[in-house]
Amino acid sequence: MRISQTVSTLAVVICTAVAAVGQQCPKTGATGSSASEQRVLEGLVVFHNGIRKWFELKLDQEQCGQMSVQLVRVERDWTRLQILRGCRVRSKGPIDFSPTGYYSLDTYQNVDKIEPVGKCTRKPPFPDYSRLRPDTAISAYRVEMDVDYEPGDHPVVFHVSMSGKELRPWQAYASYWLTGGFVLYGQCGKGFVVDKVFGTAEANPSHFTESRDSGDMATFNPESAAVSGKKHLRLGYTCIRTP
Repeated sequence: MRISQTVSTLAVVICTAVAAVGQQCPKTGATGSSASEQRVLEGLVVFHNGIRKWFELKLDQEQCGQMSVQLVRVERDWTRLQILRGCRVRSKGPIDFSPTGYYSLDTYQNVDKIEPVGKCTRKPPFPDYSRLRPDTAISAYRVEMDVDYEPGDHPVVFHVSMSGKELRPWQAYASYWLTGGFVLYGQCGKGFVVDKVFGTAEANPSHFTESRDSGDMATFNPESAAVSGKKHLRLGYTCIRTP
């Protein structure tokens, strides 16, 4: 009986040690950071619908010195995160320190597996606008962006028009991205190039290359505008069809 108990105790100790190794936190060293092994986290999924859109996992318990981590799906479909926003979940994947300003928290988890915990009302996935194209009858149009740079989640509000008529959905005609250095780039729809750039002067509206160049983008610096006290920005550009 004692031998059996001893074997059982050793088995528990070994399993616990293996689990502990798999739950290691990320580390930093002379050569940079190293991600943890697979780690299981539990918490609430929050979608931040701001200028930069991202997913947060508010943890039930502190993990690796953090009460929140950013959830990403590197080279994977993001649908699972989208439909579980607002739900308590159990996620599995390595954790690492955020390498660039494109991340919104200090640490992130590259999610390999995620499942709801308890009652969960699944949300619809985000619409896919990737295949939309501008109307072939349109040769030029105007893009205006309302940017609220105050703290918190404030999505960019787009107004796309031609001769005063609203063009919908705007995602067929315009897109943007915010760099890790907080530079905002605006782009035209497929088959169009940026013609003119305008907006709040403190945001330094300009061209990335040259007007009507195929590699051009409308460029703005909301960070510099905020430093000067301007946080509600009206930015825009016009688009013209390429010959």
